[in-house]
Amino acid sequence: MYAHHQGAGHLQRCRAIAEHLNAQVTILSSLPDADIGLPLDTAPEIENYAEFTADNTLHWVPLHVDGLRQRMALIAQWIQINKPDVFFVDVSVEVAQFVRLMGVPVITIAMPGERTDTPHQTMYAQATALIAACPSDAPVPAHLQGFADKLYAVGGISRFEAQESLTSESPYTEKPKKMQAVVLQGRGGTAWTQDYWDAVELACPSWNFTVLGGNNRVENPMPYLTHADVVISASGQNSVADIALAGTSAIFIPQERAFGEQRATARVLENLGLATVVWDLPQENTWAGILEQACKKPAQWNRWQVVGGSQRAARIIEEKAEKTW
Repeated sequence: MYAHHQGAGHLQRCRAIAEHLNAQVTILSSLPDADIGLPLDTAPEIENYAEFTADNTLHWVPLHVDGLRQRMALIAQWIQINKPDVFFVDVSVEVAQFVRLMGVPVITIAMPGERTDTPHQTMYAQATALIAACPSDAPVPAHLQGFADKLYAVGGISRFEAQESLTSESPYTEKPKKMQAVVLQGRGGTAWTQDYWDAVELACPSWNFTVLGGNNRVENPMPYLTHADVVISASGQNSVADIALAGTSAIFIPQERAFGEQRATARVLENLGLATVVWDLPQENTWAGILEQACKKPAQWNRWQVVGGSQRAARIIEEKAEKTW
């Protein structure tokens, strides 16, 4: 498996799927807690990277970067020694194509957003299978419609699905008479500040706000999510899956990401009627009404199909590995 190093979600998703694979699994990534550490494909001494898209045929292959050469050499060396049956990529156009060039079948995550560009389309065409971490009744986006014969929507994937923390006691000990709102900030970052949420709490005297993320990061947010009245979050795929698993009413504020990925996910959530979506950060004094409306929306998170999502992904990987021999 390869896990992209932006945020923590890609590695967490790989770990969640790996738990259900009847195989020896190795995860390669530039994140420090990967099984095999890869150098970053950047160089601090270079101010302007030369030809980093190879004339728009790839996303990131800058010239003369030692880290890029080293990471690809390490991947090639690992493949030569271990001879994997299949390689799961979450997610990188360059790694997916490089692995496929070495004669190894590739399964990759089909990410949301506008991905009609040549690099993405080439990667999808070369892949043995595409796994989408969204429900099976979600509409197939335009950039994936040409690959419907190898696209598998497995539902959301949460690393907390098998944990007992879903039934843990409430972590809220203060202000019990207030409604509880959790602000969930992923490692990928948001445009929000603690000062902003402090101001929101002042404007909403009947609510208590708990901000998770940044300096207030917790290893396991599930007790907070399951016992909250509403969760406010960016619309990253892992955050959506965790909230769906908790079954809590939610408000999503999509953050700017490459290819409009969070806005695309938020649009699906809104169209399915699963959550409230706020497209721009609201004024502090408007939150009381937004929270009230969100709490009135019935939680139908079973439609996101998180239960069994990681197992379904694992079964697809195993089936495709067997069929390539």
